[in-house]
Amino acid sequence: MSEALSRSLSPRSIAMIGPADELSAVIGALRAFGYAWDLWPVTETGTAVAGLASVAGIAALPGAPDLAYVGLRGAALRAALEALAERGAGGAVCPHLDAAGLAELADLDPLPLPVFAGGLLSALSRLPLWPGVEAIRPSARGPALLLSETGRLARFLSLRHGLPLACAVPLGGAAGPGLLPLAAQLLADERVTVLAIQADGPPAPPDCLELGRLARQHGKAVIYWSRRLGPGPVALLQRAGIAHVEGPAALVEALWILHLVGPLPANALAAMACGPGLVDWAKRLAAAQGLCFAPLGPRQREGLARALPPGRAVDNPLDCAGLTDGDAVALARVFTEMMLGDAVLSLAVIRHVGEGGWTRAAQAAALAREHVGMPLALLAPNRAEMTEARALELLKAGVIPLAGLSPSIEALRAAIEAGRLAPGGEALLLPRPGAEPPVVTGGAAVGALFGLELQLGEPGVAPMHLGLSADPGFGYLAELVTPAGARAAGLLPLSPRACRDLAAQLGLGAGQAEALAGLLGAVQAHVAASDGAVAGLEIALDLGHNGLARARHIELRAWSDTDHARRRTPE
Repeated sequence: MSEALSRSLSPRSIAMIGPADELSAVIGALRAFGYAWDLWPVTETGTAVAGLASVAGIAALPGAPDLAYVGLRGAALRAALEALAERGAGGAVCPHLDAAGLAELADLDPLPLPVFAGGLLSALSRLPLWPGVEAIRPSARGPALLLSETGRLARFLSLRHGLPLACAVPLGGAAGPGLLPLAAQLLADERVTVLAIQADGPPAPPDCLELGRLARQHGKAVIYWSRRLGPGPVALLQRAGIAHVEGPAALVEALWILHLVGPLPANALAAMACGPGLVDWAKRLAAAQGLCFAPLGPRQREGLARALPPGRAVDNPLDCAGLTDGDAVALARVFTEMMLGDAVLSLAVIRHVGEGGWTRAAQAAALAREHVGMPLALLAPNRAEMTEARALELLKAGVIPLAGLSPSIEALRAAIEAGRLAPGGEALLLPRPGAEPPVVTGGAAVGALFGLELQLGEPGVAPMHLGLSADPGFGYLAELVTPAGARAAGLLPLSPRACRDLAAQLGLGAGQAEALAGLLGAVQAHVAASDGAVAGLEIALDLGHNGLARARHIELRAWSDTDHARRRTPE
């Protein structure tokens, strides 16, 4: 499969099979996009197509094509795929086939060659073989995109504002080339800077963890585009070291960041709000995504006090409203001072400043980048203002062009997540659901299993909630919620570092963190010893500052028919 995919994604010869009119248009698109290798038309009559001599059958091709474009349907498509496999073709692009149609070819299972259902788009190899989508520019490097739903590509491309794209490849469902083989091929390509995957959810735990290991092996980020993921699938992606976003706009902005500067090493940002009312808006959205603004150091404060107009508050985010009306050099001094601190990326949000204001902001950003090497982004809350031409101009100056405040804040969260997460650790514990409903038990005897005493809490003091859910799709998910509403979650088993991270997310002190780590250790030890029979756990919990934990209420759910051995994901 690896060799076949390699040939398909970088073909030196393409067989063109289908109606002459369709082939003529596709050949014209290939030529316009700069494809310079062999094209071999195959038509029923054997007449020339677009000035190229054709043959009347696949068996008559001058060689084994690396790739075939097959503009056929039904039985003719089936026959062509079988003939291409016999001829030794690398793969086939079937533009009139979707994942459901590909699954109907199950009697050819395993498929005789990789089939790309819906199209194949590659700026690296100059392959515009995806009908109905806008043209892209040839590119020497860029992000790659794998899609489970081919109809989502058009929307993604319409939001790019100049983002280079290495390639877009359909996954094709269970009958397609496969997520892991395609991901391995793309991550190994030095021209691919980051891999994005559009899917309804993560793959099975072993495949998800292997995807994370592949990304780490090649030193590249993987980001999932998936809507409304529950906490379990999110935790599985995080366990694999994979970030995620909800929609195409956030994906575009995340790919801009990851393509240009890679994962961000810390949750520490600087922001300059160049427009009225932006400071509070940015703070609110950033807080919702868990983003942190780096504190300003004394020298930064002194420098900003000199650079700002008299009476302007020195803070992060910094109110820069009106500064784009003045001198670009003066604005550059403000940008530079904000970039000199602990922030891993500085963000200038530009709104309602007109063309002149945008020009001065871009000049200031370019000057600041000349003085300080830290990443700097210019963000247009109104997407229409971040045109492709403007984005490409900023790119020349080493400035990251972002569009849409909410999608960009989500993208920054994903880029920070990609820098924080590291795949690995012990194998996931997986449940083994029984045929009967789980048995529910509670009380002091169950508390003793986890080293917990049951006692009433202090009047008026709400407990912390610990919930453990079980699902073969992701394993055992521990979810914690504090009385103040802080949340954290992780998959079992949890390493000591993971326990510390959960405690930090919940804002716990040292003694409470120690108590939580001890309890989580007892929970996962019980789950590991249960042969996958634990179905769930609920605890109303008090964490003492002296390292002790107590329960107000506890409920354990377990399947009683434990005839199967516990299953684990591979190490």
